[in-house]
Amino acid sequence: MDIISIFAKSSGGLSAQQIFGIVLAITGLGLIYFGVKIMQGYELFPQANRQNVPKEDNYVAVKAKVLQKKKQKLPALEKGGEPRIFVQWKIGYEVDGEKYDQIVDDEGYEKGDFIDIKYDPEDPSRFYVDTRAGAADDDEEETPEKESHPFGYAALALGVIIIALGVILIL
Repeated sequence: MDIISIFAKSSGGLSAQQIFGIVLAITGLGLIYFGVKIMQGYELFPQANRQNVPKEDNYVAVKAKVLQKKKQKLPALEKGGEPRIFVQWKIGYEVDGEKYDQIVDDEGYEKGDFIDIKYDPEDPSRFYVDTRAGAADDDEEETPEKESHPFGYAALALGVIIIALGVILIL
């Protein structure tokens, strides 16, 4: 006796086929949801170096000086491989006479460079690197459009097919 048969006997008269149909229909709904999210630009593998920019940006722009390179040796991913070097930079900036030091990821900085950051006026230790500051100041703010992925359409179609099979099995 398999698990579906045992469940079917205890489920108030539903056959194994009907239970399998319900599972298929629920799986199909999940695929449709996932397909719609993919079509709307949901990223399966988000880019690693995105900054966490607050939705309501009342942060204040300031220049921070790149002070010191920090290197960390990481073990090799594969046996016998070369160790990897992870590079970060210590930056410094001043707010109302108080100095702040922060650590940022390496974006090709050199010691002594100045980079644009924005800090929270209520807590100047909270900040983010303002990658948009170097862009041309146009009247229109350029926001990258989320790209629709063809996998979304495939997941949507597969979801509909699986739901149809589930309904057939239920009836």
